[in-house]
Amino acid sequence: MNRKLLWGLAALMILIIGATVFLTVKNQAEIRQLEREAADAQKQLQQHNAQKEMAEEGQQHLDPAHPDFHVHEDGTPHIGTHDEKPKVQYTAPEGAVLKPDFPKVDPKADPVKAAYERLEYIKNNPYAWGGVHSPRATELIAELLPAELPADHNEGDERELLIWELREQNDPRAAEALIALMCDGGGGVSSDALVEIGPPAVPYILPYLERADTKGSDRIYIDLNVFDSLTRIGVRYRDDLGGIVDHIIIPKFKEIAADEEDRYSGVSGMNAQKALDGIQ
Repeated sequence: MNRKLLWGLAALMILIIGATVFLTVKNQAEIRQLEREAADAQKQLQQHNAQKEMAEEGQQHLDPAHPDFHVHEDGTPHIGTHDEKPKVQYTAPEGAVLKPDFPKVDPKADPVKAAYERLEYIKNNPYAWGGVHSPRATELIAELLPAELPADHNEGDERELLIWELREQNDPRAAEALIALMCDGGGGVSSDALVEIGPPAVPYILPYLERADTKGSDRIYIDLNVFDSLTRIGVRYRDDLGGIVDHIIIPKFKEIAADEEDRYSGVSGMNAQKALDGIQ
């Protein structure tokens, strides 16, 4: 066999091997592409079926393109995540007012007196702004009050857990304990919980603008969270609170900010002025 023939055979073998490798790679790429297309088709089919079901059931508002869209095992479409811990399932006591219905006020009546009457109405009808009556909340409030500083670190940790459990009960009566714990017990309770309770928290927060807490000083100290809670509730629920804001909360803030009798700490006065700027 001459040299030219050998070179020709070698070139032919290289060509055959190269073509085989090329076809193999191409086929694998085509297979992967087909798999992707099949997966996309399956997803589109699932979304189409879900859309059809929703249209039949009047659920057109659920968008299958939504990132949190999914279909349950029973075929029910859904958007959103699922809470691992179920919410407290209790209702308000029988006969409780479930929607604010303030008594009519005589336009000629004293506005300050009317504001305090409105405050009393809110205190007596805490479920008018939502929330539930939780027997567990009743137990927790009794256990947490009176609010006293923990004797040691372990007791403080245990109490913090009880406070968080109370917050989760979604019972507006918790406001009494939460504000007391925040100001008297040294608990790590933020004003957010009181703001979420809304108007029913106001009758329990207001006394802490009057209470003489000296913190070792000869002048009254008022916790920043007291101002913050009242300001945020006042802004969010101004219509519901009505004259309570204009004739009770704001005048008290002004009194503390001015502090003409030098009764309050300098920090309390500054906090009161800041609160005024946020609520007026």
